Amino acid sequence: MRILVDGYNIIRRIPELSVLDRSDMENGREYLIEELSGYRSGKGHAIAVVFDGAGSCHLDNRSCRVKGVTVIYSRQGRSADDVIAALCSEGKADLLITADRELCRRAENAGVPAAAPELFWRKIEEEKFRRMKGLEPEDEDFPSRGYGQKLKRKARKVKNLLSRL
Repeated sequence: MRILVDGYNIIRRIPELSVLDRSDMENGREYLIEELSGYRSGKGHAIAVVFDGAGSCHLDNRSCRVKGVTVIYSRQGRSADDVIAALCSEGKADLLITADRELCRRAENAGVPAAAPELFWRKIEEEKFRRMKGLEPEDEDFPSRGYGQKLKRKARKVKNLLSRL
């Protein structure tokens, strides 16, 4: 699965990341990339994180790999949201992690479902704990009781993608 992460959006939504970001933006970015790298190595998903480099003159159209995670900075004059929307339109992502409603709408119009940063961060923490303890992933697909209402197609697609995280 190819996961695309809105970098500063997740940093500002997760308390432990936002504390680091307030002291130094570089610390917040480095910690996020470190956590994404650990998650990637455990799960095997391709992860790309996009940061807004529009305000920085030294980050002109830069893309690199750091510890297995693709890190993309938007070029000057272009927002990270535009870069993310373009990547979604080009079919380079299966799931977008952001809480930005406008960006979610643009991604979903391109056929890429979006998930909340808090939910994804919980998955990262679970994988981190699992690796620390040396546990095997648990199967969470046990049958439910009774006849439930079938989810809408879009909700089923997101649920399926999230179950594979």
